[in-house]
Amino acid sequence: MTPMHKTIRKVSEDIENLKFNTAIAAMMTLVNQIYAAGSITKGELRTLLILLNPFAPHMTEEIFSQQGFGILNEQSWVEYDPELCVEAEVEIVAQVCGKIKAKLMIPQGADEATVVALAMKDENMQKALAGKTIRKQIYVQNKLVNFVAN
Repeated sequence: MTPMHKTIRKVSEDIENLKFNTAIAAMMTLVNQIYAAGSITKGELRTLLILLNPFAPHMTEEIFSQQGFGILNEQSWVEYDPELCVEAEVEIVAQVCGKIKAKLMIPQGADEATVVALAMKDENMQKALAGKTIRKQIYVQNKLVNFVAN
């Protein structure tokens, strides 16, 4: 997953839904990732300025011009690649009788058997299920696995 494409998708959707605070939060997260990487490409800077423009138009227009990109308000909105927004892993919760016992990172779209096996390997889950009989297991793909036990 590419953080830039994920941010483009998030900001685009948030602006469309008038969720400006979460759009800004997504851009702040991206800027923190850029700082952690220690560098930014010209293309990434250009994209970031376009995303930031609805929130800080004067500043972004000035920086855009200084970088030699042209006139910002004449640029089209940036597009994201949906394939680059797919996360390889997702975090799910593992529960016993509805109480969270662990959080697991699993492959995106993993089947129930794989997730149950991963949950059973978790130390906290083993402690919570020790001496209990599993009566039922509930799996919601990419969300949770719950064991009803007594």
